[in-house]
Amino acid sequence: MAIVTTLKASVLWIHIDRQEALNSLDIPHLQSLRDAFAEARSNADVKAVVIAASGRAFSVGADIKAMERMSEAEFAVAAELYQSLCRDARGLDKPIIAAINGFALGGGLEVALYADIRLAADNAKLGLPDAELGFSPTGGLTYLLNHMIGASRAMHMAMTCEMLSAEKALDWGLITEVCATEQLHDRALELAQQLAAYPPTGMKNIKRSFNMALESSLNATLVLEAEYDAACYRSQETQKALQDFIASRKK
Repeated sequence: MAIVTTLKASVLWIHIDRQEALNSLDIPHLQSLRDAFAEARSNADVKAVVIAASGRAFSVGADIKAMERMSEAEFAVAAELYQSLCRDARGLDKPIIAAINGFALGGGLEVALYADIRLAADNAKLGLPDAELGFSPTGGLTYLLNHMIGASRAMHMAMTCEMLSAEKALDWGLITEVCATEQLHDRALELAQQLAAYPPTGMKNIKRSFNMALESSLNATLVLEAEYDAACYRSQETQKALQDFIASRKK
């Protein structure tokens, strides 16, 4: 099985391990990723998610050899799976961290962008080779990339097929942290466990409100923030966190 899930202390580790094909994604592997997100959604013990990979790449995206053999109907299925993965990840009320090692290209970059936080190894290379092969990006990438790095840089990446180094991706705001390659997975797990320890209602509503704010007016966002903050205040976990914080300050 090239997509393996492991639960580690409230963190669901989604591991892509198809090293012989640079972790490229065909229809069965895309479906396996959807299954992994479904597991994260349905399992109450999961408080955070990490997407990681083995070998020289996070994922080089579509399996070109498999694509060459596809019918047009099969190609449409693969494209729809990327669209569905985007909806799955954005709709998951739990934080997702992508630990990007090596190449994250095309559909592999799309999967990384579905995460809420992206860490990259110092050997990471991020890019969109779609134009070189005569394709345009899918899976919500044109929406996500525009919002993350701005239209000019997004268009530059898509049209030139330039691969960004980890440092340039950090400078552009595509990732938030660069780690030594050998420390990447430990750092991702450490951060995921930190997020998993926070009251879940707050984490859920942070993700919901920031994502919804991208498509809302300021006034609508203010109403939504007030509604979500009140829900956080009512939650038992938040009340306990407040009590624990006050108790710690008295010591």
